[in-house]
Amino acid sequence: MQAPLQTPTRPVSFLPPPPAAPPHVAPWDDRRIVTLVTAAQAALDHDLERARGCLDQLAALLDGTEKAPVDEAILLPSARATETGASKGGLAPWQLRCVMGHIQANLSRPLPVDQLAALANLSTNHFTRAFRASVGETPHTYVVKRRVRQAQILMLTTDQPLSEIAYGCGMADQAHLTRLFRQFVGETPLRWRRTWRRPMHSRDN
Repeated sequence: MQAPLQTPTRPVSFLPPPPAAPPHVAPWDDRRIVTLVTAAQAALDHDLERARGCLDQLAALLDGTEKAPVDEAILLPSARATETGASKGGLAPWQLRCVMGHIQANLSRPLPVDQLAALANLSTNHFTRAFRASVGETPHTYVVKRRVRQAQILMLTTDQPLSEIAYGCGMADQAHLTRLFRQFVGETPLRWRRTWRRPMHSRDN
């Protein structure tokens, strides 16, 4: 009687073990992950550079190599000037570079609109209209938002009390900072700082 055919025995193949799960992240990191993903999705259609930056920060956060203390995703967004604004009644590229560079370098000082207009060699009214055509907001609003954004950066990267940060960003006092921060960010500076800053000693009272 012929022996029944036997199915050849194949060596058992073992799949490699799955990669180890990333280490547990702190609760404040959980919120940053959601914020980074949301910001990247919102920027995909109009600002690939910002989206890429958010995704790079997310990857660094998850693999434990993140070093930068400031996340663009949690800062007040910057107005984006259009370089084609001159043909639509906006400022010429050289005027934009000159004015915005002056604003960023002098946030702690008064920045009256007539001073900015002089840098662009325009009358105050003409400059205000052209700036809004190029940037999408008035010079005053742009300056205030840059000051709030700078205050956010200082809150994340220094131990300075809010009163010093307010003065250093061109605001009258801490109350002035709080009012503008509520208007543009939606919460008080102290609460925002406690939420987003990496744990470290703070001198705020």
